[in-house]
Amino acid sequence: MKYKKQFLILQLALFASIAAMAQRPSKAQMEADKKQLAEAKKNLADQLAKMDPAAKKGYDSILSVFGAGTKMNDALQQVENNAATAGKPSGLALDKSNTSKAPIAATPATAGMRAFISTGNKAVFSAMLPAAKNKAGEIYKALQQKGADNDEIGNAATALWMTGRTQTALCLMAQACSNDANNIDNLSNYASMLTMSGAPEIAIPILNNLNGRFRKNTTILNNLGQAWFAVGDMDKANKYLDSTLALNAGHAQANETKCLILAGKGNKTAAVAHAKAAFKQGATQERKDNLKQLGYAVSGNDYNNFPPSNQSDDLLQLGGFSMPPFPKSVAESKALEPVWKQFRKDIDLQIKPLQQLTEESNKLMVKQLEAQQKQFMKAMSSAVSNPGSVSQSGALAIAGVPMFAEEMNARQNIVLQHLQKKKQVVLKKMSEFVNGEGAAMRKKYQEAMNKINEQWKDVGQGGSANSEVLCSNAVKASNEFLLPYNGKMEELYKEYLAADKQLLNELSYSALYTSYPEMIPGVNAGLKMQWLRDLSLTLNGFNFESVTQYDCVDAGDGKGGKLTAFKDPRCNINSEFSRSLGIANLGFSIKLDCSGLSTSISLLAIGVTLNQDLDHAGFGDSFKSCTVSIGPKVSAGSKIGPLEASANVGGGVDVEIDRTGVKDVIVKAGAEIESGLHNPGIPETGALGTAASGSVGVEGRVSLNTGAGSIQGTGMLGK
Repeated sequence: MKYKKQFLILQLALFASIAAMAQRPSKAQMEADKKQLAEAKKNLADQLAKMDPAAKKGYDSILSVFGAGTKMNDALQQVENNAATAGKPSGLALDKSNTSKAPIAATPATAGMRAFISTGNKAVFSAMLPAAKNKAGEIYKALQQKGADNDEIGNAATALWMTGRTQTALCLMAQACSNDANNIDNLSNYASMLTMSGAPEIAIPILNNLNGRFRKNTTILNNLGQAWFAVGDMDKANKYLDSTLALNAGHAQANETKCLILAGKGNKTAAVAHAKAAFKQGATQERKDNLKQLGYAVSGNDYNNFPPSNQSDDLLQLGGFSMPPFPKSVAESKALEPVWKQFRKDIDLQIKPLQQLTEESNKLMVKQLEAQQKQFMKAMSSAVSNPGSVSQSGALAIAGVPMFAEEMNARQNIVLQHLQKKKQVVLKKMSEFVNGEGAAMRKKYQEAMNKINEQWKDVGQGGSANSEVLCSNAVKASNEFLLPYNGKMEELYKEYLAADKQLLNELSYSALYTSYPEMIPGVNAGLKMQWLRDLSLTLNGFNFESVTQYDCVDAGDGKGGKLTAFKDPRCNINSEFSRSLGIANLGFSIKLDCSGLSTSISLLAIGVTLNQDLDHAGFGDSFKSCTVSIGPKVSAGSKIGPLEASANVGGGVDVEIDRTGVKDVIVKAGAEIESGLHNPGIPETGALGTAASGSVGVEGRVSLNTGAGSIQGTGMLGK
């Protein structure tokens, strides 16, 4: 495997050089970067020439799996384009005279929309691969036989789009719109798909009609701006994008495209501001890379506020536990000695099953990693035997991490660092006390006891000292030491426990969003063991003093500690949007939990299969940058136009997609959600409960906000 790693590094180095040139096309930079590119290409060519045939085959397979070859070829083409325009404005601001592929038709009247759709569909179907067109027809018929209405068929098409089945989705949506040209949601989503597929000239008349009927709808305005951007009319693009941002300053896709326009004009400051606003709304890798290209490093404050901050002050129920008191006298020392001994035994008993749970969780994780390795090897083998059969996102998903891990870590690191410092401050105070004021107390006590011990030599056989008096004096000296010393230690240790309680609970909350579900029981078991060891004073070297050797005093009262049951934190997000959208029984799955949003298709529910032929045809994994908004069906219905992204009224979610798939989900707050996406039993703002049970009969709505993925005009319809 060594050669694979070496050549992947070489390939990545070459791709980085190409990407740098593709993204920074100034004349001076082009000259320097062309030299770097030539050196990188030469190094790679030299290494490839030395490879044996078997190694070369394996290397090519890896490139196929990760799509690096295609990316490199695209980047090389961009370099050639940049070389021809070095020193001119960036290609982000398109030349209007060269990019428009067809004249924009007149805006159809609402009554004539069906005829317009019918004409447009001819262009769509003629450009589709036969496999996609046939599969869409098969799905359409099956959905109709299942009793699905046009709302459900449109939502099913959008679900297909979310999984990267863009050609099949477009064909299915085209049929839905042809069947019912008055369905506002489907028309809007169809127009969005058309733009992202390279046919903005067909989308614009549809969007113009909708814009005339539903003023100030940010979904329509954004999609119009993106469509005009795709054909290269920057004046109109700016007009509609600015209108979108005037109504919704945080609109992700509008901000992202404004960033590209401004970057093309050399206005870096404004471009960064829009890029940050887009990233704040949806943290995709493309947006992070864009900010990096603009010279801005993302920090924890740049992420959005979902997942929400921990609203509980004690997720693990650590506050239900308490340790016995520290003894403040000899009498209490005698009484508490057996209490502490039993308390520590009870803790040991509680720790054992937690240790076992941790071991089981570790074994489960090892199995998962082994399964991932097998999946990867299978994908590698498939890529070797059938190039193109393994998609880029499919390969990367094998070793995927929870969706919210990066943003949760970025935000929580600030919180956790603060809590860790808070804990360290208390530990320092304890150490300073033990080695400072406490050490002075021990020294004074030891000096007093030395004098008393000297007098014990005169007890008995004619001696003048009285043992009862000396014992009483020793008890008095011990009490005078124990009360202030253990009193201060107990005060500091309770402060330490309070700080550690906060830290452990926050670590548990973070794990819900940053760890594989299989790991969470083990993570929490480890945190619980930490707490129990803290309570038993066996972890950090700090302990109280105890004096029990004097018989002239009886044991006092010994109040015990308290050991109760821990709480197991659970993810409070459990929403199946396929139910709320009425497609749960149609073979589509859209689910959100603390690991993120997952989309999948299993059309066997309606007797349809999606086979490998579709992937091999080259479009099984063609995600487009966009925002998918999922929300409730409201009583106003078609009077308010398409569902709007980032609008809090009514709740729901925005799903951010880039070219590698679903990358972020933003939960929108809402007082009441008719489709059942909100569980009133969960008080935290933005938390979702279990979705309402559903059958055929749509309850929710979905809308597509076009992204800048089709700006270059190279969509499936634009080739």
